[in-house]
Amino acid sequence: MVDDVHGLISRLVAAKAVHDAVTATATVERGQITVVTDASGAVREVEFGDYIDELNYHRIARGVVRAAQRAADEVRGKADDVLAPQRSVRAQLPTLSDLVDRLPGAPEPELPPPPPALRTPPSEREPLGHPADDTLADRQQRRAELYATATAEGRRVTASVNADGVLIDIQFSGAIGDLDYDEIAAAITDAARVAVASVARKVAELYAPTVADDRPAFPGPDILLAGLERLRDQLR
Repeated sequence: MVDDVHGLISRLVAAKAVHDAVTATATVERGQITVVTDASGAVREVEFGDYIDELNYHRIARGVVRAAQRAADEVRGKADDVLAPQRSVRAQLPTLSDLVDRLPGAPEPELPPPPPALRTPPSEREPLGHPADDTLADRQQRRAELYATATAEGRRVTASVNADGVLIDIQFSGAIGDLDYDEIAAAITDAARVAVASVARKVAELYAPTVADDRPAFPGPDILLAGLERLRDQLR
């Protein structure tokens, strides 16, 4: 059994490396705006074409968001294909009842899938409500409404992402003309990266009171690897 667990861990490490390397690219505005996202759907890179100056700033901001969301949709399918073998690996893992006689196995909670994170820009949303109950379903609904905003280049560029880390809004200040287009592209990437980290903290805080009991049906590769490492240590 120890050898089997070691083999499963090796397979999972290899799958995680493939998963982390997954990216997707989308291009809009006749090739003038290109966005690359990582495996989570977060913006990794923004590139502008040679004729980007023919677009006004509002159109550029709108195009970056549109391209980012298209790439996020594409990368989700790629990442799911990589994660599928991990789910089968998880099903092969022994439970404590397999390892210790007469120890009942803990039933795995069956959780409904969370609603998709909203992609509505923050300025177009209604104020967040406060549910009377505090069930897992309430938390999942609140997660769908979470977003985070960050700025770069002296607040000339503001990026907002939803709970999945997907770009949902770009705003430029009146001083955006002080930056060249390469600087704007880099600022969008930087602001989006900070916003992703911020919304990840919000999601963690939201689920913190229930993390011990309300686990996702299929944990991500990092969580699954940590669990396998603990199991391997116990079997030594």
